[in-house]
Amino acid sequence: MAETPKVYNQEINLDNLDLERSYTLEEFEYINSRLKNYTLEINGHPVNLFELDKNGKLVLMPQTPCCREQVVAEIAAQLRNWNVQTQQGGGVTTSQGGFNFVIDYQSVIRAPDVAFIPQNMVLQLTDEQAWTFQGAPFTPIFLVEVADIGEDTDNSKFKEADKRFKEELIIQSTVVQLGWLIDPQHKRIYIYRRDRKCSNPRWGDISGENGLPGFMLDMSLIDRIIDPPPPALASQEARQINCPDCNNTFNSKHEFIKHYEKIH
Repeated sequence: MAETPKVYNQEINLDNLDLERSYTLEEFEYINSRLKNYTLEINGHPVNLFELDKNGKLVLMPQTPCCREQVVAEIAAQLRNWNVQTQQGGGVTTSQGGFNFVIDYQSVIRAPDVAFIPQNMVLQLTDEQAWTFQGAPFTPIFLVEVADIGEDTDNSKFKEADKRFKEELIIQSTVVQLGWLIDPQHKRIYIYRRDRKCSNPRWGDISGENGLPGFMLDMSLIDRIIDPPPPALASQEARQINCPDCNNTFNSKHEFIKHYEKIH
């Protein structure tokens, strides 16, 4: 049986969560912290994370299928490499990283699949903001959602994701400047910019624009997740990489990037 503590005089039983009542930020933090090592099953779906809506209600976030999470990890890795290589000094989070948005004057916890906060914001965060949800609300300037939204804009899955961007993530009370909605299964990209209509470019590399200067998402690496190359072809493509700043050579991009970040 799961532990049943009392948080502010209300019992929280992880085996029988009441999704109809409102929870405080402290209770919300406690529940998500317990779910790091505990999996709930709700309506047949495993759950290890909740978001929090403006009424204090828990919003379940089902676990992500393997390939979709690989895409999330690849986007986060490329963003992290750009952050280090260009010495941005910002912060990169994935779907476990929640932010305290404000919607209709109410605190709402949202956890984008990938997000970026710039250095000036990182340096201004208080300990409460950085380590809890108790401090003043803040949001990233860039975020990504990876989802199965179908091949057109008429289905309910796309409409739900589109509404999330337009009515929760990129609104007047946030500082989000750019958002990407990516469906790797159907190879669809939707780009959301503040005060501009959503655009649907072709499947290909995506620019981080002014908010992420010099960042370009390499979609060929995501294509490798969607359609993995045969082992023989992958080995044929392996080649040595010469460091432009020294005489060292490397047998993989990973070795080269690790060297370049550490030495140069």
